[in-house]
Amino acid sequence: RPAGGRRARMSQWNQVQQLETKFLEQIDQIYDDKFPMEVRHLLAQWIENQDWESAYNNEPMAAILLQNLFIKLDEHLDRVSQEKNLLLIHNLKRIRKLLQGKYHSNPMHIAVVVSNCLREERRVLAAANMPLLGPLEKSLQNSLVLERERNTEHKVSAIKNSAQMIDQDVKYLEDLQEEFDFRYKTMQSVEQNDKNKVAVKQEMLMLQEMLNTIDFRRKEVLGKMAQVIKEMEDLMNNTLMEELLEWKRRQQIACIGGPLHSGLDQLQNCFTLLAESLFQIRRQLEKLDEFLVKLTYDGDSIPLQRPHLLERVNFLLYGLFQSSLVVEKQPCMPTHPQRPLVLKTLIQFSVKLRLLIKLPELNYQIKVKAAIDRNASTISSRRFVLCGTHVKAMAMDECANGGLSVEFRHLQPKEMKSCAGNKGLEGPQMVTEELHCIGFEAQVCLYGLTIELEASSLPVVMISNVSQLPNAWASIIWYNLSTSEPQNLAFF
Repeated sequence: RPAGGRRARMSQWNQVQQLETKFLEQIDQIYDDKFPMEVRHLLAQWIENQDWESAYNNEPMAAILLQNLFIKLDEHLDRVSQEKNLLLIHNLKRIRKLLQGKYHSNPMHIAVVVSNCLREERRVLAAANMPLLGPLEKSLQNSLVLERERNTEHKVSAIKNSAQMIDQDVKYLEDLQEEFDFRYKTMQSVEQNDKNKVAVKQEMLMLQEMLNTIDFRRKEVLGKMAQVIKEMEDLMNNTLMEELLEWKRRQQIACIGGPLHSGLDQLQNCFTLLAESLFQIRRQLEKLDEFLVKLTYDGDSIPLQRPHLLERVNFLLYGLFQSSLVVEKQPCMPTHPQRPLVLKTLIQFSVKLRLLIKLPELNYQIKVKAAIDRNASTISSRRFVLCGTHVKAMAMDECANGGLSVEFRHLQPKEMKSCAGNKGLEGPQMVTEELHCIGFEAQVCLYGLTIELEASSLPVVMISNVSQLPNAWASIIWYNLSTSEPQNLAFF
């Protein structure tokens, strides 16, 4: 088991002791004579290090755990006897006798009891970690969120306006170049004998001035494009990606009972406007390339700067699209809507994806393929395939606000037959702490670009029996509370 998962479990009792009173009352209700809280407190570290879940289906293992529990209690009893703490000596002797009477003939029962206690602790810790804000805090938080959203939308709108202004500059440059081309060709048609006339010389001076203006305007347009592209890079890397990560973290917490998350519509609006602006700049750069066919000269800025600017624009488009495919609704069985991310073999589940770039040209053009553990590194010995319709096209009518989305409603995980050598590795604890993921692949072909898209669900736990659901759900809670990593399948 990796060290990260171990450290999280080792600190569980310390976290419990730091809870507020109302949550401590819930902890108090967990413990009774079946497993006294005194034992939990005295042997906290040792208890959290034992594999209780595996033991409740393994009598020899459970017997060893029970025997070791008594040894640990006896060690404490010897220590307090030397300190002559009469009350503690009395309580420990009573507890030891109580536990021996209850579990000596059925050691697997104590494994079930302790496992349930630890799981209930995790549930209370999860509830305590949910952000509970008062009216004033909520109002202030909402104001900050709205202010940040307004700032982001203002930046995106400013970029959109700048791109549109460059369109006008490119059009002016095109008109100027057409006029120059016409006058230059007219000049070339003048017979050699007439080229010494004063009017002709004046025309040649005028053409030189026009060429100087064209050169200046080309440099100016390229400079404006470079500035807008830089603003796009800053907005995408420093604002939109950060907001997208925050939305994904809010979705994690919402999956385990936190407040409903929102903000995806605002992100979609920003992603879409930025994509439109990038394609607009890309068309402008293609237009500048057309200008070269008619006119170029020594020191021309277009062949020097255009390739690099086009490369930056394409790079931003690839990054924006690759970040825009998100799992809007995480995998969930319709039979257990309050327990997302826990999937049962041969039971249907649904999952919904959205493309945050809303372009009409993409309607029904993007096919999304679902698979399980395709590119993931999982330590599980079990392998699964998805049955049902696992390839669907994204459509605007799948989303209430007209965005591009797709919902898989009839997927079923099926366990593949494993070789006999792996069967010994399977057990209740391993099954409910094995993490898997549902992955998605798609391809966007637009305006000469081909962009591969990938997205993954949060880690899911695969169970084969409903009795495994509580432990699987405890693993989901623990994972999503402990880490913001979207896909650490080796967490436990």
